[in-house]
Amino acid sequence: MGGLISLAKTLMIIGGGVEQIPAYEAAKKRGLIIVGTDVKKDAPALALADHVLIVSTRDAEATAESAVQFNKSHQVDGVMTIANDVPYTVALTSKKLGLHSISLEAAKCASDKLLMKQQFQKNDVPCPWFSPVENIVQLKDLTNNRDQETYVLKPVDGRGARGVLLLDDKIDLHWAFEESKRWGDSGRLILEKFIPGIQLSTESFILGDVCYTPAIAERNYSRLDEFKPYIIEDGGTIPAQLSDQQRMAIDDLILRGARSMGITDGIVKGDLVIDSAGNPLIIELAARLSGGWFASHEIPAATGVSLVDAVISYALGEKVYPEDLIPKWDCSTAIRYWFPESGRIKAISGEEILKVVPGLLQYGFFRKPGEMQPIIHMHPDRFGYVLVQGADREEAIARVEEAIACLHVEIE
Repeated sequence: MGGLISLAKTLMIIGGGVEQIPAYEAAKKRGLIIVGTDVKKDAPALALADHVLIVSTRDAEATAESAVQFNKSHQVDGVMTIANDVPYTVALTSKKLGLHSISLEAAKCASDKLLMKQQFQKNDVPCPWFSPVENIVQLKDLTNNRDQETYVLKPVDGRGARGVLLLDDKIDLHWAFEESKRWGDSGRLILEKFIPGIQLSTESFILGDVCYTPAIAERNYSRLDEFKPYIIEDGGTIPAQLSDQQRMAIDDLILRGARSMGITDGIVKGDLVIDSAGNPLIIELAARLSGGWFASHEIPAATGVSLVDAVISYALGEKVYPEDLIPKWDCSTAIRYWFPESGRIKAISGEEILKVVPGLLQYGFFRKPGEMQPIIHMHPDRFGYVLVQGADREEAIARVEEAIACLHVEIE
């Protein structure tokens, strides 16, 4: 039988980290042949791949060239990623292979927060006030009313909350400028006005003139004072507390924002805020599936919608149907993180109790005994997470708080 040619399609997944595993598993269930890429040979998701390309996900040119060479002997039918902010790598690789993807121009816009915001501004898409910051003198001039306003400083190409700082009247601007600048690849910074209000995570799929947002999570920033000036999110809860009118306004806003960036179809991840008047503003849009188990676990558990499968179909050039993007049920989920003190991890206790918490969907630790727990300065510094499901918002929050309290991380 060795002479038979496989009719299965081949999907290239950019990234082999732990948060990419759900895409590999979904592709396996569909009987697809998987090509995984990562700079690390031991990246955990690569164990599920049929073929592996060792190349940095953030090196778009190298990834595209590796894909072109591989395609000469084995046809690739689609390229995608999840929880990996590399839209240009996906778009360029797809373009080189003649496959379905957003345009290179749209991918560039999604990779540069300043360019993105300028497109919002040009197309009258509501977003917080912003300005590029080129030097410390300009930063001081722009924030001279910090006793009345609070600002956010961040790299235009940052990821995972790296270098994202809250600027109030107590912060040293010289330190903030250098700290934020060191976390971006380009060294370019953007300053934004901080808008107090409910912050939201959205995951939408755009089909023509319709934006489908099966679930909206209310982001948990209850630890803002504890970790500032670093802005650290402590998970979120589905559903967010919004009116039907606000939900409709959010769909319209995301559609307008995506179009302003040149995205006419496909997945769009949003970070939004509700202002004092109750209106949504776009903080950022990303042209990818989200991380933090939002797209892969929270949304399916809360709604029955698999956006991972939708993105796989999109990448393969297959039709995505509206009925696959509409919630099948209405449940609640909540995710929270552990934030132990910094130091060497001596022991982890309470895991057996955690395992029997009602509604537990998944949990994970990013470090083990003997390793160092860093000071919390960015999202990768969090120790681990727990995700639960509930019949409603109140039950989900109660369950996730119970789960968080089960675990004790002993630090030397």
